[in-house]
Amino acid sequence: MTTIQYLLNLPSVLFFILMSFFGAFIGGFSTFIFRKYKPIKIMKSHNEVTGFIFLAIASFYSLLMSFVLFLVWDQFNDTYSNVSKEGNFALGLYRDIKFYPDSAESKQLMTPYLDFVNNVIHEEFPNMENTRPSPKTKESLNDIFYKMERLNPKNQFQIQLVAEMYNHLNQLDLYRGLRISSKDTEISPPLWLPMILGGIIIIICGSWMDIKNARMHIILNCLIGLFIGMLFFSIILLDNPFVGTIRIKPVEYKSILTLEQPTKQSDKGLHQKK
Repeated sequence: MTTIQYLLNLPSVLFFILMSFFGAFIGGFSTFIFRKYKPIKIMKSHNEVTGFIFLAIASFYSLLMSFVLFLVWDQFNDTYSNVSKEGNFALGLYRDIKFYPDSAESKQLMTPYLDFVNNVIHEEFPNMENTRPSPKTKESLNDIFYKMERLNPKNQFQIQLVAEMYNHLNQLDLYRGLRISSKDTEISPPLWLPMILGGIIIIICGSWMDIKNARMHIILNCLIGLFIGMLFFSIILLDNPFVGTIRIKPVEYKSILTLEQPTKQSDKGLHQKK
């Protein structure tokens, strides 16, 4: 588990406090060190130039961070939408299989389908945190296609049902692929570099400003660092949709197992009576 994954698995409020406090500490500590070891005359003689540069850098940095924040928020919404659609198609396919008129073929198809649902819940979604593939889920999905190809519809109504099942299965496979590929849309490491360096440059420029009251100077730079830490918290949280306390969960898949539970209990009761 990486450091980011460990932090994301902390309660969101605690992670927010840690990121904000870290940013505020960097801002305040750097200002304290600068005021202690640099003559105040240097800051006075360059205050107008420093203020202009600080304003320009802060404007470009805010533009960069707003762009990145909008990007990860949009990607998070797209991923959530794809997972929701995948789950809805999975739920629709479950109903198609469950109420297929031929009970023998329905049971034969339901077995690999429930195996697939269990693999998605207990293996594939947990593996999304570490971007590891799930061979079992892929095998169980291929088994569903194999069993569905061997269905033998006996009338026009069953033919239409099988066509609908194929449509749901193909749509499920499509959105499952989009969910898996969403891990490739995370912010690349080179893009983190300008965001981090930009934050450091802003804090340095803030330290060079000529503010007579040392306490006020440190507090202001603490607030700048605090705000930068809050931005990084939001970006990291949204850039990891399958990690942490707000991670996307397989809600619809779990509802399939909930719907199937009464059936298993009734089948067990009938077996005991026999």
